Amino acid sequence: MRRLILMIMLMAAVAILAASCGDAGTSNTANKPANSANSANNATTAPAADAAAIETEIKKLANDGVASILKGDTAAVEKLWNDNYVFIAQDGTVTTKAQRIDAMKSGQSKLESLTYDEMSVRSNPEGTGAILIGRATVKGTNMGKPVDGQMRFTQVWAKTKDGWRQVSGQVTAISAAAPAKSDEKTTTNTNTAGNAAKPPTSSPPANK
Repeated sequence: MRRLILMIMLMAAVAILAASCGDAGTSNTANKPANSANSANNATTAPAADAAAIETEIKKLANDGVASILKGDTAAVEKLWNDNYVFIAQDGTVTTKAQRIDAMKSGQSKLESLTYDEMSVRSNPEGTGAILIGRATVKGTNMGKPVDGQMRFTQVWAKTKDGWRQVSGQVTAISAAAPAKSDEKTTTNTNTAGNAAKPPTSSPPANK
């Protein structure tokens, strides 16, 4: 008899425990949509990045990079360029960060002058990436090849755990527009056609 009562009490405890677990599971499941909705609302209301502040910072970093390149300060340049940085020169040559740094150290890349102007920056809404477009006036040597003149450049920047880093750069030489040539052939043909349309001048009759 005592054993029977003990068995009944044990079965009742198991049933109560199972019921309480079921309620907890139902409660957690019910809360999941609400939590998802809250997460979506938080993502929607997240403030947009300050584009003006990003533009100011990127322009400053770009000009700091110019100063470091002119001084041959490879340590500063290494911090500015990301590890996966690549550069496309005006002749289409692609070089890595390591190759450009080595060229600076060996003297294969040495600039006498470099200035940036006409700079504009576009950043993404999250504030994690930006593109800098501008004009460079440069004179010197890059990877053993002479460079001299004005170029349009594009730089891609990324926000990393260590701050903004340049991940790629590309330059295109700015060519002067060729002067327009006068179409002498057309002018001559027009004049010829005009002369052909004129009636011939008749000579006065001879005196009889």
